[in-house]
Amino acid sequence: MGRLVADAAPRLCGTFGRMGRVSGGRARWAGVFACALLALGSLVWAVRDLSVAHWHPGRVWWLWAGSPSAWGGGSVQVTSLGDAVLLVLGVWGAVRGVRAPRTAAPALAAVGACALVVRLPPSWLLAQPWTGPWAGEGPRGLARVTDLAGLLLGVLLLGCAFAVRRPRGDRPPTARTAAVVLLLSAGLLAVWEAVRAGDYGAAAYRGALLGNRSTTLTLLATPQPWWAAALVLLALAAGIACAARARSGRALGTAAGAMLLAWGLVRLSVALRQERFDGALSGTPRVQLSLASTLAYVLAGLAVLALLRTPARSGAAAEEPAATAPVPVSRAR
Repeated sequence: MGRLVADAAPRLCGTFGRMGRVSGGRARWAGVFACALLALGSLVWAVRDLSVAHWHPGRVWWLWAGSPSAWGGGSVQVTSLGDAVLLVLGVWGAVRGVRAPRTAAPALAAVGACALVVRLPPSWLLAQPWTGPWAGEGPRGLARVTDLAGLLLGVLLLGCAFAVRRPRGDRPPTARTAAVVLLLSAGLLAVWEAVRAGDYGAAAYRGALLGNRSTTLTLLATPQPWWAAALVLLALAAGIACAARARSGRALGTAAGAMLLAWGLVRLSVALRQERFDGALSGTPRVQLSLASTLAYVLAGLAVLALLRTPARSGAAAEEPAATAPVPVSRAR
């Protein structure tokens, strides 16, 4: 009996190990497919908006930046800044899932979390009765389908990230500089959101946070206070993960860096368009601090993306020996 157990135990362990690798591989490829669908959906709507804008990218960009006075078209735009971020992160997550299996789980989780953040506000905004007469039932219905699909794909990505087989052993290298930048950015964003809430008042800030008719410019819009609040939480979580050398640190930091860069570029473009830098030296301290914060967001996003950039091949190369190593079988004599 002892010999049978000694012979069977390693074989069972090897069988379950291979089953875990197969299920984890399927989950990883499902996550890659979900990332590709997210990116494709945003790309299709962006092309539609460009065609409506007569192929003038500036018109689309200024609505993303919250400057409707630059819009000269008659049709309602669908995409927002969140779609641009989902397009970039969807491609990034799909590439990481294919080329770097060891880092697939945190990358899929980061893309899924960002999809939920971006697609949650349109889920209740598109249910408001004023969106039908404003946009038309056809575009509104397609936008609701896109929004629901984005939410489902975000949940699917989180599930795939949980199911993907996680590597053991080595810990990722330290990313202390990126952690410091992320934590400082989260603090800066939180301070400015507290100032904005004080300026607006509780009721008005709640309306801006959740979105309303006066602040919603596109069908898949993400309200700016919602974006800032979500970015505070994401940057804080990414900074803590990077400081703790968690495996999710680099993926969360990359997602936070991309969102931080997009936020900074939007604010910077609006400031340049309004020529706010021309009188910055003679402006009030608050105006100067606001412009300095805008530049800080851009630089912080670029710095985080540069600091957390790692070759995708290294993860894939390190995964192969673990996946193909034979399972030892002991022979009882």
